[in-house]
Amino acid sequence: MTFIRNTILTTLTFLTFSIASAVPRPDAVEPQFDDDDNPTYYVTYGKGDRIDPATEKPLNLIQIYCQDIAVDFVTDEQLEQCRKDESLVEMKYGWMDFSTYKGWRAYHAECHVCHGPDAMGSTYAPSLMMSVKNGLDYIDFFTVIANGKGVAEGAQKGNVMPAFGENTNVEPHINDIYRYVRARAEGKIRRGVRLPKLPKFKE
Repeated sequence: MTFIRNTILTTLTFLTFSIASAVPRPDAVEPQFDDDDNPTYYVTYGKGDRIDPATEKPLNLIQIYCQDIAVDFVTDEQLEQCRKDESLVEMKYGWMDFSTYKGWRAYHAECHVCHGPDAMGSTYAPSLMMSVKNGLDYIDFFTVIANGKGVAEGAQKGNVMPAFGENTNVEPHINDIYRYVRARAEGKIRRGVRLPKLPKFKE
């Protein structure tokens, strides 16, 4: 519990610092803050980043289009037509800030099996997108991931949430996962994004 408490305190301190007193990141670049005092992130190019030569911005996601319409806006009939005819499907490259991108990757590596792709939930676990949209704040988000959630805490029997506070594939990325889920809840990232298969940028 001491580990989890200290981690939460450290994270909250980072999230609430002003620009003047922001804790430097490992690369010594202070994060900028948005209107809600949440840190935004400079995109740093390095190994693993996909770069658009035209804009020199990272191509960190793909939006899938069906008949020139983003896949989350098409009707069931249009989607069925696109399933039958691949010529109606187009992949368009886009980008997001690096923290949200890392959160998207971490979510789909570790969380989507239970909570569904695009943070939309499943029959086994709730939609994290809707939970945040309906008021789940960062502290509760972090606490549930770190400590887990059993029946005594409100989980349905048979659908308990395991604790990931000491899971090195999850705990270091909770900030980023929250940014991704919040972006989904705020409609800043639509459904149907995928990691582009492009050559890696070489330093």
